[in-house]
Amino acid sequence: MAESSDVVRTFIAIPLPDAVKRFLSDIQSELKSAGWLAAWPNPERFHLTLKFLGPIPRELLIPLQSVMAAFSGAYPAFTLTAGGIGVFPNVRNARIVWISIHEQTEHLMQVVTDLEKKLHPMGIPAQSRPFFPHITLARIKKPVRPHDMISVIKRFESNSSHAFPVNRLVLYKSRLQPQGAVHSPLFQIMLNH
Repeated sequence: MAESSDVVRTFIAIPLPDAVKRFLSDIQSELKSAGWLAAWPNPERFHLTLKFLGPIPRELLIPLQSVMAAFSGAYPAFTLTAGGIGVFPNVRNARIVWISIHEQTEHLMQVVTDLEKKLHPMGIPAQSRPFFPHITLARIKKPVRPHDMISVIKRFESNSSHAFPVNRLVLYKSRLQPQGAVHSPLFQIMLNH
């Protein structure tokens, strides 16, 4: 769907600290050396998506900001780590290479569940599958041999970032460009009390 002046393509995410972006960028660089034909998200734009809203009417932005404001200070401080590579949908037909999110994920899951509940009355449907916290490192364009993919997964299975604090939610506008999506923050709220 093309963006018009009355529609905005959006998502809600947790921004990542620079140190975590560098950790992910280093892994991504090693993956690139395998010579796969893939799209590589810009490390500067790495984030943890909690809810992809898609194209929404511009008039929903103010009510959406109010819903997000209700989350401000509502959760105890918590930390996450990134580590362990996997693929969607499976190693025989890998399309997305991701790194998973660990540590205090029960707090993260509570934030996501609460977001879903608060957004539903606004006409924003719940996600069709369970939330799985991850960050996309690559989108595979040409099949990779399963054996090669398994060896990459094993190679990085024990790599982990330092723990990072989760302290804010950001609503991003996403504009699709030929060189990839461009994300701009529209507003943010502090999450922890």
